[in-house]
Amino acid sequence: MACISTYAAAASSGDFEVLFDGHGDINSYIYFKQDSLYFIDTELNVTIETIRYKKFFLSADLYKETSMARKYNSNMVFDPLRAHWSFGLTGRWEWARYFGEIQFHHDCFHSIDRWEDKSIYWNSPRIGFGTAGYLPKNKFRKGDQIGGGLKIPPQFDYYILASFFAPRGSSWQKTHDYDFTLNTNLYLDFYRHSKIGAALESNNLWVLNADHEIKTQNQLALDFILYGRKGVLMLYLSWWAFDNQSIRNKDDRWAFGLHLGF
Repeated sequence: MACISTYAAAASSGDFEVLFDGHGDINSYIYFKQDSLYFIDTELNVTIETIRYKKFFLSADLYKETSMARKYNSNMVFDPLRAHWSFGLTGRWEWARYFGEIQFHHDCFHSIDRWEDKSIYWNSPRIGFGTAGYLPKNKFRKGDQIGGGLKIPPQFDYYILASFFAPRGSSWQKTHDYDFTLNTNLYLDFYRHSKIGAALESNNLWVLNADHEIKTQNQLALDFILYGRKGVLMLYLSWWAFDNQSIRNKDDRWAFGLHLGF
């Protein structure tokens, strides 16, 4: 009875909540240079916050990417090429300006309707840190904010994520050369006028591979944003300025995209 009373007191005081609150992205972009590997990519990213205890949140994460190539000399122009799935659990601590988290994720890449199986998968524990404004529930829910032009200073947010590909062995890792990766993502929100805004993004992947070489992927994007009460609609121009890592290399490719964040 004492345990039940303690639990009830914590819940009533606001320390514990059952949430099931979802946030995420739907993102689709078309490449300017189209070929047998690159045409249209579409991504779905969802995070469901299940419970909160004080400043700690437990979340379930799901990511789905479909890569579509372009077929030439065929009545079927659209050629679904590969699917990338990622799912896992995240424990996150939130403070007024920052957050820190630990994750465990399973990622797998599978060919679609191909004779040759080129599947890739990995399992990775991860450690992340960033500013609270980078979280989707804060980044995409600014409908009540009203601006009057250029933000001086602009709002700057970032996210850093370190991934460890362990344990080794074919039961956990397959057909990739990643030993360690570091994501350094930057978001610069520099313009807002009523429901319209603009931002710059820099998404960077740093890879230490099995040969102890450092490879990188660097993406820049310019976002044009329409704010709603519970989400945003963005049109954006994206450029992979440099990419020499091994998985779906996009070096010097440009794309135009549509992005719904909620």
